[in-house]
Amino acid sequence: MIGTGFSEKPKLPEPFPSNRRYWECPKTGLIVPKRKEENLAWREKLQRQAENDPVLQQDLISASAKSVIFWLNAFAWTYHQFDYDPITGKETPTDETDWPFISWEVQDEALGALSDAFENGHDILFDKSRKMGASWLCLSFIHHLWLFRPNTEAREMSRVENLVDSSLSDSLFWKHDYLNSLLPDWMCPPGVLERGKNNRTALRIHNELNGSTIAGTATTKHAMRAGRCQILLLDEFAAVDNGSEIRTATTAVTPCRIVNSTTLGAGTEYSRWKNGGQIKVFPMMFWDDPDRGSGRFITQDKVTKEYNISSPWLEKLRLRSTEKEIASEILGKDLEAGDMFFSLTDLEKHIAMFVRPPAARYNIKLRGQIADEVMPDFIRRRDKSIYHIVRAKEGSLAVWCELIDGRPDQSKTYIFGIDTSKGQGASESVVSIKCKQTGEKIAQWCDRNTPPYEFARTVIALALWCGGSKPQSLPFLKWENNGPGWDLGRIIVKTFRYPHYYISGKVGIVGEKKTDKYGFHTGRESKVLLLRAYERALLQGKTINHDKRSLEQAKYYIHYEGGGVGPAELNDKKQAEMLLHGDRVMADALTTEDHEVSEPKQKKLTAPWRSFAWRQREWMRQQRKPKGWRQPYDFTTGG
Repeated sequence: MIGTGFSEKPKLPEPFPSNRRYWECPKTGLIVPKRKEENLAWREKLQRQAENDPVLQQDLISASAKSVIFWLNAFAWTYHQFDYDPITGKETPTDETDWPFISWEVQDEALGALSDAFENGHDILFDKSRKMGASWLCLSFIHHLWLFRPNTEAREMSRVENLVDSSLSDSLFWKHDYLNSLLPDWMCPPGVLERGKNNRTALRIHNELNGSTIAGTATTKHAMRAGRCQILLLDEFAAVDNGSEIRTATTAVTPCRIVNSTTLGAGTEYSRWKNGGQIKVFPMMFWDDPDRGSGRFITQDKVTKEYNISSPWLEKLRLRSTEKEIASEILGKDLEAGDMFFSLTDLEKHIAMFVRPPAARYNIKLRGQIADEVMPDFIRRRDKSIYHIVRAKEGSLAVWCELIDGRPDQSKTYIFGIDTSKGQGASESVVSIKCKQTGEKIAQWCDRNTPPYEFARTVIALALWCGGSKPQSLPFLKWENNGPGWDLGRIIVKTFRYPHYYISGKVGIVGEKKTDKYGFHTGRESKVLLLRAYERALLQGKTINHDKRSLEQAKYYIHYEGGGVGPAELNDKKQAEMLLHGDRVMADALTTEDHEVSEPKQKKLTAPWRSFAWRQREWMRQQRKPKGWRQPYDFTTGG
């Protein structure tokens, strides 16, 4: 199970916690007490017996080398700062900071996963709640290699050097020093207990007995690009700058990268790595903590139908924490943990109520080689013969409405929201088609590999196919004019002379006079206002979006640190790319303001001859006052 929000009801092993008293090492056959007081007594007895017995010392070193779990539970310690009260759910400062590292069942499984990653040469990422001991576990695993595996080069990285090696308990090397300080003398390598001397220098710990070394560095843009090692720890990776560059730079450095972090939102490289399907993900969530997960239970959301795992401890925590804090620190939810622009709850409700598969898919394009200079005439005549449309299972045009004679309802009017990409596969060019009268998104065209010129021709084909009621009999076009959209607009307006399109005014100013600039220009302020209007339309039911992928993309829209709004995937890209990125959300948003779209022209109804309405109309016509000398002369009466 990864993260939270399960589509199927998860199965939780019972009983929990198991409160196991003993654990038998499968590699050595040794029995390890798992309850704190018994474990402490066993450790004390073991070390007292081995103190003056070199043979027993060598046996214990051999057993520790074979099993990292045995070594951890027999010789490793952890720095404990808080006590947990299972009745009140509160954490209070502890009076006893040095605790024996007695691993939980999920930690034993994690150590097995770490061993597999190291031995078979693959990366592993920990998706975790805070205070699951993951950092201590990863460090202890590397420390075990350093102690017992000859000639092993290990590297550890964190976002700043002080978090790699300093006197602070938060630093990685402080934890290594702590582990060494509590090892028995006969197990601890020489010259490593005093910082700054011998085998313990800045950012380096060397084991002169077997030639193994642990070295550290901060996560700078080019860190480790020239280095090589057998295992690398990337600690709290969600918080580092230049995450994508570090990920790329470390690919050739080592066959095994350990990625450890709590989530900080969907815009981080950690989140992309976790959800990208290119790394083994091991979950370490609060419900596997024997204390915080005690009494755990499963709930189901009434709207989304997703299952979630909670516990009495978590329910008490909700009373004094924000949902964003819980999403980041406890639940590992990337979306809720970030600075989301749209309300996730509102999007989920809209998905549950309105999303459905398209009724059909089509491919559409202009017929033959129609020259640019004749295109205006075809558009003026609303000529439907120049496009070719065919039904296709994987077609670019998705249609949700019922077609009448192969076209949308011609008694209504439509607006196109158009977002243009470079057509080079990085992002989609999108046409979102909305009916003004129903507010329903009736169709959508998407493709990644259509350049702006060909896209402009496709837009014309879509416009002639869509049509609409008189007086225009064409849809209203509104495109984002930044980047490739500028080229698209120039072709549509100047070359093809399309007659029904958006002309820019100043967004947010009532009654602002229109300019002669066609297309919607996206700036930081105008984009926020546009997306807020789209959000309100979704919430109020004025816009109905059936496309799940479009709404899922909206979940990943975040506030950037430097200002502005956009997809989380662009959070560490340059500002120009953020502004020019094309996607479905912007196309949908451009259809929100449709007051410029003409209303359908209604035919005047004629009353039947000699009906009451007909006689009433004739009587009213005869009662009209004469207009002076222009009154017609009645020759039958002489007046």
